[in-house]
Amino acid sequence: MKKGKVITKNHIAVFVMVLALAAAVWLNMRYSGESKFLGEAAFVSNKSSSKTAETAASVKEKAQDYFEKAVKDREEAFDKMQETVEESLKSANLSDDEKQKALNDLAALSNRIAAAQNIETVLKAKGFEKAVAVLNDKTANIVVQSDGLTPEQTLQIEDVVTTQTDIPLSGVKIVTVK
Repeated sequence: MKKGKVITKNHIAVFVMVLALAAAVWLNMRYSGESKFLGEAAFVSNKSSSKTAETAASVKEKAQDYFEKAVKDREEAFDKMQETVEESLKSANLSDDEKQKALNDLAALSNRIAAAQNIETVLKAKGFEKAVAVLNDKTANIVVQSDGLTPEQTLQIEDVVTTQTDIPLSGVKIVTVK
């Protein structure tokens, strides 16, 4: 047997791959046009900050539009429900029990509207700039404008909802909009 180094096909393949990798790195550095090295400082132009400001303004405008639209849609839905109940009350074909049920529905609807407005008012007083409360019989969906809520803010919102309504804590859903 020969003593000494034997070069096999595997050695040649690894050598070729290392050589190709080195060539790729060299070509990338040569033709990329930038000489970025680890730790090198990067200069930022003012052009991107104006685009960022425009983007931030458009996101804020969309959020404001969202809240205005949500309040408007909620009020329209409540108005339609109220009209339906009032029309059924005007019907001469209703029995006394049906009229009483319609009056109870109207009272519940009025209470739900008042509770939603109270929740929004209290949340605004607690520092949430924009807030919309959408209440159902057993659930409350609260939409607030925020980049993210802290646990304390979440507890504040849950406390406001459970104080203003009979909805259990498990029925409270909080959604953030940027």
